[in-house]
Amino acid sequence: MLRATLLATTLSLLTAGAAFAQAPSQAGDPTQPSSAPPPAAAVPANTGALAPNADPYEHLNRKSYGLFVWLDSHAIRPVSVFYGHAVPSPIRGGFHNVLRNVNTPVIFFNDVLQLHPKAAGETLGRFALNSTVGLAGLADVATQAGIPYHSNGFGNTLGRYGVPPGPFIFIPVLGPSDVRDILGYGIDSVSDPLTWIRYTGRWEVNASRTVIGGVDQRLNADPQLKQIDAMATDRYATLRSLYLQNRAAEVNGGKVNVQNLPDFGPDLGAPATNPATPDSAAPTASPETPPPSTPQPDAGPHD
Repeated sequence: MLRATLLATTLSLLTAGAAFAQAPSQAGDPTQPSSAPPPAAAVPANTGALAPNADPYEHLNRKSYGLFVWLDSHAIRPVSVFYGHAVPSPIRGGFHNVLRNVNTPVIFFNDVLQLHPKAAGETLGRFALNSTVGLAGLADVATQAGIPYHSNGFGNTLGRYGVPPGPFIFIPVLGPSDVRDILGYGIDSVSDPLTWIRYTGRWEVNASRTVIGGVDQRLNADPQLKQIDAMATDRYATLRSLYLQNRAAEVNGGKVNVQNLPDFGPDLGAPATNPATPDSAAPTASPETPPPSTPQPDAGPHD
């Protein structure tokens, strides 16, 4: 029944795609969905000059993004907003916790591959505690017991072993991604025990899991996405930058090395800016006034 499972996953991505475009994440998802909006997304002020091979398919990606926006405005967001209003917060919180709990084997698998014994032990402890005391994950008692949640996947594993992300790709329905994460998503699906365990109602369970998970993620991402729509000059370039920063932070354990991010510049869809006029140019030093001395660089070692 793998084909049925893959079909359910594909259908559910209609609701999950927009969540991949949210702002850089914290160390983990919130334990309970809150009625208060999450912190606003930081919109990059400059997307930089297009680096070679950073976004080689930008023309196609922008067309895919246009389709993505249409699907989100006509189907994905309305469904998620209805879900937020129709389902009480405690029930949504229970669904949220269960979905994170059933994904724990995939997280544990990648913790082990990355040789992180402490993280693997915490993941295993969370799964055991939430699956028993937490009533199959409905309650996140592990967090209350001081065992924090963290996400992980095979895309992170590839990145931490030096595999580059490859070209940026914006996939209709799925949202922003890259070659490494597409491969990682496939391996995560294969390594998920629920993909292979046979039981009555398996198709319905997998379909419900992915659809509810996508709606839940889109609902939680709505405040950030609305701010991007309101503030970003070029929404496609902004989502691209946010995605790359978010993934770089996850792969590097929460630390972003901005020197390794592509330097995006005047984008194909961004409005051109006027060059500075002579009146707005920075003042120069008077001939009678010698310019201040330039401090010499420190010859010592740098971190």
